[in-house]
Amino acid sequence: MKLKYIGFWLLMLIFFPKLHAQSAAYQLRGSVLDVVSQQPLIGAHVSVSEIPSLHAITDLMGEFVIENLAPGRYHLLVSYLGYKETISLVEVTSGKEKIVTLSMTEDIHALEEVVVTAQNDKQRPVNSMAYASTRTFSVEETNKFAGAVDDPARMVQSFAGVVPTNDGSNYVSVRGNHPSGLLYRLEGVDIPNPNHFGDAASSGGGVAVISSQLLSNSDFSTGAFSAEYGNAIGGIFDIKLRKGNNQKREWTVKAGFLGMEAAAEGPISKKHKSSYLINYRYSTLSMIDKLGVELSGVLDYSDLSYNLVFPLKNNGQLSFFGVNGWSSQLIEEDTADVEFEALSHHYSAKFISNVYTNGIKYQRSIGKGFFSAVLVNGKTLSGYKEETNTLFSDRKYFNKFDTQNEVSKWSLAFAYTQKLSPSWVIKVGAYADRLSYNFRYDEFQDAQTFTNLINNDDHTSMLRSYVQASYSISQKWSAQLGAHYTRFMLNDQQVAEPRLSLKYQPTTTASVSVSYGKHSQIQPLMVYFLKAGDGSDQWLNHDLKMSRSDHCVLTFEKQLNENTRLVAEAYYQNLHQIPTGISENSRYAIVNQQFFFPDFALVNQGKGENKGVELTLERFLNKGLYFIISGSISESKFKTPAMSWTNTRFNTQNSLLLTLGKEWKVGKDKRNVFGINIKNVWVGGQWDTPVDLEASRVAGKEVRLENEAFTIKLRDFYKLDIGFKYKINKANRTATWSLDFMNATNHENIGGVYYDVFHNEVRNWTMMPMVPVLSYKIDF
Repeated sequence: MKLKYIGFWLLMLIFFPKLHAQSAAYQLRGSVLDVVSQQPLIGAHVSVSEIPSLHAITDLMGEFVIENLAPGRYHLLVSYLGYKETISLVEVTSGKEKIVTLSMTEDIHALEEVVVTAQNDKQRPVNSMAYASTRTFSVEETNKFAGAVDDPARMVQSFAGVVPTNDGSNYVSVRGNHPSGLLYRLEGVDIPNPNHFGDAASSGGGVAVISSQLLSNSDFSTGAFSAEYGNAIGGIFDIKLRKGNNQKREWTVKAGFLGMEAAAEGPISKKHKSSYLINYRYSTLSMIDKLGVELSGVLDYSDLSYNLVFPLKNNGQLSFFGVNGWSSQLIEEDTADVEFEALSHHYSAKFISNVYTNGIKYQRSIGKGFFSAVLVNGKTLSGYKEETNTLFSDRKYFNKFDTQNEVSKWSLAFAYTQKLSPSWVIKVGAYADRLSYNFRYDEFQDAQTFTNLINNDDHTSMLRSYVQASYSISQKWSAQLGAHYTRFMLNDQQVAEPRLSLKYQPTTTASVSVSYGKHSQIQPLMVYFLKAGDGSDQWLNHDLKMSRSDHCVLTFEKQLNENTRLVAEAYYQNLHQIPTGISENSRYAIVNQQFFFPDFALVNQGKGENKGVELTLERFLNKGLYFIISGSISESKFKTPAMSWTNTRFNTQNSLLLTLGKEWKVGKDKRNVFGINIKNVWVGGQWDTPVDLEASRVAGKEVRLENEAFTIKLRDFYKLDIGFKYKINKANRTATWSLDFMNATNHENIGGVYYDVFHNEVRNWTMMPMVPVLSYKIDF
C-alpha cells in the first residue's frame, strides 16, 4: 500500500516542473454541429455574452477558437441562419484548454416573424427525441453537487422522482420502481452494472466505475422513454464519453481520503486530430476508517477507463473505449466482542465485484443522415462467501452462503438517423446481444450441510429493433411516434412496445407534452436458472415472462427567464406480469427484493402501480448561483394473488430536495474561485415487514409476519451534504481543494428491521454516518 502512494507522489514530482515551463494560453475552442446529422455548420457565429467583442466564425470543419479569455465562466451564444439560437455555459481554467461541442436544431419557421428566445442547452436533452422526463447532466454537475463525489448516480438524486434506497450506496429508486429497473447505457449500447461493490444482477453499488474525468454531457430519463430504449421499466442512464484534447497533452492528478487518481489526454496525431483519454483510480477506504467512521470491513477498489478517437475521411470517426473496475470487501470476525454487542461482529465474509466493458464504435455523417455501429463486450463477476462463525459454529441461525455470479455480454448495435426534411426526422436501429452466464449458488443449513440451488453455465441471446419518427406539425405542435421490438431467445418471448409523444408549445418559453410508452424488462438471469432442489436439473423459473409496464407522463415546462425554469410532471405507471411466489411464498413480489434473489419458484401473477406529481424549480448557474428545488407526492403499490393492494418497499410517498451552490471570485485579479454547495434531502421512509418476535425466539432465527408484509413505515430519510471548493488558477495549472461532509448532521437513517439472535430482540439497521471526504486535484 505504501509503495503505491510513494510512486504516486514521485509522479507528482516528475511532472511538477513542467507546470512552470508551459506557456499560458487561455483559449476556448470547439465545434458547432447539426444535432441530427452531426454535420459541421460552416459560418456559425459564436460570441461571448459577457464580452461581446470576443467572437468567432466557424471554419470549413465547423470549428472555432476564441482567445484572450481570463479564467472564469462564460455564456456562449451560438447563432446560424435557419437554426435556433442556443446558449451554453462554459468554464475556462488555466490548467486545461476548454473544448466544447455545440449542437444546434434546425428551425423550420426561421423565415417567419416570430420572437426568438435563445434556449439554454441545459434545457435540451442530448437525445433530441426525448420529450418527457429527461434531463441532461454534465461532468461539472457530477463534480460540483454536494455529496456526489464524482458519481453520476449520486448526482441524479437531486432530480425529482429519484430517491436513494441506502445512502451508503448509489442505488436509486425511480418513481417507486425497484433499483434493478434502472438501465445503464454507454456510447449507445446497454451495459452491465458499472458500479464498484455491485452485484452482477443489480444496477447499483458503492461508487460508479466510470470516472467523471471521461464524462461528456449525458441524459437521465425517469419514464416514458423514446423508442430506442428497451429492457428497462425504471430509468435510463444514457452516458456519453468525451474526447481527449487533440492538440496538446494535459494531465490531472488527484489524491484524497478516497484514494488517488491520475488522468492523461492528448493527441495521438495532431495532423489527423486523433486523441487519447485515459484515467486510472486506486482507492482504499482505510483513511476514512481511521477517522473513526465505522465501515463494514476492508474496502478497496480500482478502475481503468479510456477513450481513443480516430477521425476518418468523409466525416467518419472510429473510437475505442473501455470502463473496467475491480473491487473487494473483506469482513473479519471480531473475536474481541465477547459480550455479543453486535451480530455483525460474529461472522466473516468476502465479497468481490469486477466489471469489464470494452468496445469499438464507428460513426459517420452522411449528408443529412448519421450512422453509427457499436460492438461492446461487457462482463460482470460478483461473488460472496460467508464463512461459518468460528465461535458458534454449532448455532444454526447463521445464514451461510457461497455464491458466484458471472454474466458476459457481447452486444452489437446499429443506428441510423435521417433528416427527411426540416420537419421530419426518422431513426431506426437494432441490437443483438449474446448473453453468457455462469451461476453457482450454495446455501448452507448448518456447518456441514448445504444445498446447491444454482449451478449453471450456458448462454442465450436477445434481439431488439426500433423505429421512431419526429415530426414538427407546425410552429406550435410536434409529435413523436415509435415502436420497440424485443425477442428473448431463452424462452422465445416476443413483445412489441409502442411509444408516442405529443408536444404543444404556445409560446417560445412554455410547452405542454403528453407521452406514453409500453416497456418491458427481462428478469435478472440468475432467477431463470434456479433448480428444483430435488436432485434434478429442472429449472423452476425458465419460462418466466418479462415484467411489463405502461407509463404515461404529462409535462408542463415554463422558462421563467434565461437562467430559470419551472417543470411540473404528473405520471401514472401500470406494472403487470410481475414475478411473485406461490404457496407459502405467495406474498412475495420481486419489486420489493432487497438483497439476495429468491430461492423458490416464481410466476408472473403480480401487479404494480406507481403514480405521482413532481415539481422542479431550477436556476442554471449564473452570476455564481445555482439551485434545484424539487418535490414530489407519490404512491407505489403492488398486489399478488394472495394479497390485496399494499405498499411496495419503495413507497416513500413524498420527497423534498434542495440542491444549492454559490461561487465567489477571490484572490488577486479575482482569478480564483471559492464555492459552497449544499444538498438537503428529505424523503418519506421506506416500508418493511414486521418480525414475528416470539416465533423468531423459538426458531432461533428471524421469522417475518408475511401476512403483514410491508406494513411498517420506517422513519423518514433525511440527509444534509455540504461541500466546499477552492479553485486556484495559476499559470498553466489549476489546483482544486474539495471538502465534502456527507450526512453532515450525522443523522441516523433507518434501512430496515432485523432480529438480533444474540439479544433476542428486534433492532433497526442503520445507514451511513457522517463521512468527510477531502481531496486535492491539480490540472496541468
